[in-house]
Amino acid sequence: MNTTKMRAAVLATLIAATGTFGLAACSSGDTAPATSQNQAADVDVADDLTTARQAVEDALAENANLTQIMLAGDVKQPTEKYGLLVMPFVKSEAAERVTGTVNVKDGKYVIEAVSAESGTTYQIDQDGTISEASN
Repeated sequence: MNTTKMRAAVLATLIAATGTFGLAACSSGDTAPATSQNQAADVDVADDLTTARQAVEDALAENANLTQIMLAGDVKQPTEKYGLLVMPFVKSEAAERVTGTVNVKDGKYVIEAVSAESGTTYQIDQDGTISEASN
C-alpha cells in the first residue's frame, strides 16, 4: 500500500514539475512579439537581413561612434572607402536589394531587404527583430 502511495506521489510531482518547466519555457522573457518570430521564419530574405545586421554589429563593436556603415560586395575585409567604414556583404539571390548604407543614430538602425520573389520589403532593427517594412 505504501509503495502505491509513493509511486502516485512521485508521479504527481513529476507531472507538476513538467508543467512548471513547460510554463517557464513559454515565458522565457523573449521580448520579440510572437508575430515577428513567426513572420521571420517565413521571410525569404531573413538570412540576408541577419547577415547584414551582423556586419553592422561587428563594425559598431570596433567603433561605437560610427554614424554610417556601408555594406558592399567589393571588399573582402572591413576597410575605409568613400569616407566610410565599408563592411563586406554580398546579398543572396533571394534579395532584390539590401540597404547599402546603414545610418546609425544613438545605436539604433534599420536595414531593409526587398524579396526578389514577392517584392515585399522587410526590415531588421538593431535588436534583430524582423518585420515587414511600412512604406
